[in-house]
Amino acid sequence: MAKRKVATKAEKDVIDRLAHAFACEEIAKHVIRTHYPDLEESYKAHMRKTCPEFYRLLDELQKAIPRVRKQMLKEFEKEVKVQTHER
Repeated sequence: MAKRKVATKAEKDVIDRLAHAFACEEIAKHVIRTHYPDLEESYKAHMRKTCPEFYRLLDELQKAIPRVRKQMLKEFEKEVKVQTHER
């Protein structure tokens, strides 16, 4: 992995798309749900239809998080076992 101090244009594009998707979700949860609870699902459906590229990334991210968490925990457990056996 490159050790740059700033994100590449491609990375910035992905960040921007994820930020849009998170903003849509936050609006749905904290504004629409609070003030217009009966419109929350239709708002989400409308935004998914209007901005599918944002939600595609968000959906993939939400799928990846449990997988990455599991992988990181497995690596941590291996590291702990190695350190424990070295003593």
